[in-house]
Parts: sequence; structure tokens; C-alpha cells
Amino acid sequence: MRLTTFVLLTLLSFNLSAAGKSAFISVKMLMEKSPQAVAANTQLKEQFGEREQGLLDLRNSIQQMEQTYQKDSAIMSAEQKKKAEDNIIQNKRRFQFEQQSLKEDLESKRRELLQKLQVEISAVIRQYGKDNGYDFIFSDSSLVFASDAVDITDDILQQLQAE
Repeated sequence: MRLTTFVLLTLLSFNLSAAGKSAFISVKMLMEKSPQAVAANTQLKEQFGEREQGLLDLRNSIQQMEQTYQKDSAIMSAEQKKKAEDNIIQNKRRFQFEQQSLKEDLESKRRELLQKLQVEISAVIRQYGKDNGYDFIFSDSSLVFASDAVDITDDILQQLQAE
């Protein structure tokens, strides 16, 4: 009986030590709070902010044209109505084109920055894991439960800030 208990305890301790040191990180938090993510968002705003403002201005201009048309159409000649309608349609098409173009450019740049950010964060996590003797570091996206005691997100954020 004692031999069986000893063997079971030995196997159990072997299994526990074979599991290795593990931790988890919150990818969402890293992508929101890391200096690199903040810088990437700032870069996107700087690069596309002017175009977004131009689109807002164009949209407001179109709305103003439509309001003016609705208000004044009763006293407009057929030619003036046609010209105003064509102008509104032309500006709506321009707005849709520019909006689609901005969306595509923004998504392309966002993917580029996200890929760069993921590589950088992954490198920091790998190095942190090696430096601190971790066998596994899981992300919260594939994790069902983890104790706060094994959450190293704040440590990774500090490493990213030091970069």
C-alpha cells in the first residue's frame, strides 16, 4: 500500500513538473495600452485625419445642397432644378468614391501597422518568456480560465514601454 502511494505521488509530482512554468497575457490590453499600439493609432489619425475631415466637410456640403434644393425647388426653373440635381448627384458619387478610397487605404495601413505591432509584441513576449524561464505563455483568446497570479500582461507592457 505504501509503495503504491509512493509511486502515485511520484508520478503526480513528475506530471506537475513536466507541465512547466506557464502564464497568460491579455492581447487586447497589449493592443490597447502598449506604447507601440498608441503610436500606431496616432500615426493613423495623423495620416488619415485630414482626409476624414475632408469627407465630413463634403458630406455637410451635400446636405446643405439638398436642403437648399428642397427649400428653393418650387421657385427654380426646370434648368436650375436639373443643374442642382446633377450637382448633388455628382457630389454624392464623389463622396462615395472618396469614402471607399479612404476606407481601403485606412484598412491597408491598419493591417500593415498591426502586422508590425504583432511581430514586435511577439518578440518581446518570447524574450520575456526565455528570460524568466516560462515554458508556455498563453493568450487570453484561447484560454478558458487562468488565475490572476499567472497574468503577466502588466510585465509585458512594462517591457514594451522599455523598448
